[in-house]
Amino acid sequence: MSILQRVKLAIARRRLSSQRIAFGSDKALEVWEENKVRNEFKRSPELRKAIGRDELGTIGRRDMREYQLHKFRQQMAYVMENSYYYKHKFEAAGIRPEDIRTWDDLQKVPITEPADLAAEPFTFLCVSQSKVMRVFSTSGTTGTRKRLFYTQNDVLNIVDSIAAALKTVGMTDKDTLQIMFPAVAAWDPGLMLDGACKVAGMRSVVSSTADVDEQIRTMKDNGTTMMIGLTSFLYRVTILAKGRYDLRSFGMKAIICSAEPLSEAMRREMISSWGCPVLAQYGMTEMGLATSIECDQYDGLHLNDADFLVECVDPETGKHVGDRQPGELIFTSLSMEGSPLIRYRSYDLSCAIEPPCGCGFRTVGKIGKVQGRLDAQTKIGYGQKIYPLLFDEAILPVPGVISYTLQLEREGFRDRLTFTVEHEGDPAPVKEKVLEALNALDEISSAIENDLISPPEVVLIPAGSVEFSPKSKTIIDKRPNYDAAQK
Repeated sequence: MSILQRVKLAIARRRLSSQRIAFGSDKALEVWEENKVRNEFKRSPELRKAIGRDELGTIGRRDMREYQLHKFRQQMAYVMENSYYYKHKFEAAGIRPEDIRTWDDLQKVPITEPADLAAEPFTFLCVSQSKVMRVFSTSGTTGTRKRLFYTQNDVLNIVDSIAAALKTVGMTDKDTLQIMFPAVAAWDPGLMLDGACKVAGMRSVVSSTADVDEQIRTMKDNGTTMMIGLTSFLYRVTILAKGRYDLRSFGMKAIICSAEPLSEAMRREMISSWGCPVLAQYGMTEMGLATSIECDQYDGLHLNDADFLVECVDPETGKHVGDRQPGELIFTSLSMEGSPLIRYRSYDLSCAIEPPCGCGFRTVGKIGKVQGRLDAQTKIGYGQKIYPLLFDEAILPVPGVISYTLQLEREGFRDRLTFTVEHEGDPAPVKEKVLEALNALDEISSAIENDLISPPEVVLIPAGSVEFSPKSKTIIDKRPNYDAAQK
């Protein structure tokens, strides 16, 4: 590292408030968020008026909500002044920042669709090009490419939040985090994670190879004690490595599964194999990659409420749903400068969970584990909803199964379901147990009973016969003339 790079790193490190939180703090993320509330309270008469006191003292949930609404109004005013898209959208809707005083008032603000961001990303840009430090592209799950612009302040804030989250799950300056996102090109969270560790004074190693043995060698060579990566890949490494290596001997402190839903079947297998907590992490490139992380209570993911306002709404009506009620997640970036997004549709299905949490967090809210995407659901038979997580829980617990894909076709008036299952070991019991698990699902059995689908078919392929593809579609619908309006 050159002298100039060292100076830049030292300057960046001084700007991170997470640096002032000691290693070993299991509430580091909540402390970090509350510090942001305290700083805003000191400098903003408007926030002090909204909270209704001159001394903040202990921060409660209501204080966090008032802070979020205050920041929402600020961000709304900011984008109306600087974003061509929002200026025209909000003027057309006749909505102003001062109209948002309560949580229910948020529903007055029109939703931002991902398709709008994909079509005209520069109309969301709020700063000059000279202030843009990083440009990220994401195709997401839908395949529609979107571009996001981050300033230096945006990047440092993301780094700061990642460092606080890693401290919360037990990472110290003595640990090494192995970052495992194989073959990811336009969308690359590994770069941000590695940069966050370096700036925050923690050790990390990026290992993007899809070769399982090479991943294990990297762990041995670097003394890896924590892992973060693509959920399906971490599961794949576990299944393929557990018969050849003593995985518990690595002494892993935690495994963080990112970018894809974590089924309970996957979690059980990884906990059994590695002997450590297996946590879910959720984020979107549109929101800076890192928005929430699970704790060891396995009862939802703690949000970065200081930087994101997250709502859960009925996707049909757009109205807020209650605590732990299922709905779609809607995000607002409260601190972004480059491409801030207001009430942005995620299409992800989850729920909102109010504090406190059994881990000790009492101010920060949570979201439930993401169950899938609205646009990843489809229907079979006479309307039974099917989605990847449904089949994850059924198929992945079968010993030897590594991955699967489902192809949907139409034969006459029946749907035909063909599961291609990648497996290791003796194929005979695998096929029998997979079919047994599928036929036990109500969605499958009731459709068969009503003669609306053919019995599912299972095609087995040996481990390694297909190249691992990150974020690939699990359900491939090839049915012609299928009424998309039913989805």
